[in-house]
Amino acid sequence: MRSLLPSSTFLAAAATTFVSLGTGCTTRTQVFEGYADDQLWSAMVASAKSPSYDDWKVMDNEVYADEQRRTIEVYRVLKRTYVAPEAPVREEERAWKFQIVLGHDPEALAPAIDFTARQLSVPAHVWREADRYFVQMRLLLSDAGGKPSAPAPSGGETIPE
Repeated sequence: MRSLLPSSTFLAAAATTFVSLGTGCTTRTQVFEGYADDQLWSAMVASAKSPSYDDWKVMDNEVYADEQRRTIEVYRVLKRTYVAPEAPVREEERAWKFQIVLGHDPEALAPAIDFTARQLSVPAHVWREADRYFVQMRLLLSDAGGKPSAPAPSGGETIPE
């Protein structure tokens, strides 16, 4: 007689997946060589307050910037209508809670920015959101006449949502 309970292999795989998704926050860091802290701080705040998305609409964007600690807390709600060929139309919503901190990389001896998700999330989604934020910052820095620089390698491959 076959048991209706999940197999031990399935349970072990599910537990491993849950632990890997549920262990702490996901952080992405980029080093910004050649920029002054004040210049980076201005770009950080501007990027947080005016996010730019190609495929999402920003419904809510609460930004709390602490200039003394050089820390930004963001709560953001995004919505979109997802349309794929031969698939039903899906209304999607994504909420983000993240912290952005200006610090310094001791190895590069340069400013570094940490982007940390403050929620359980798929790491690849956090990396994509962090990379979008860093690209927006670099565009603002180059538009402001700052030292133009190419985006740093993302450190991971792009994974479609």
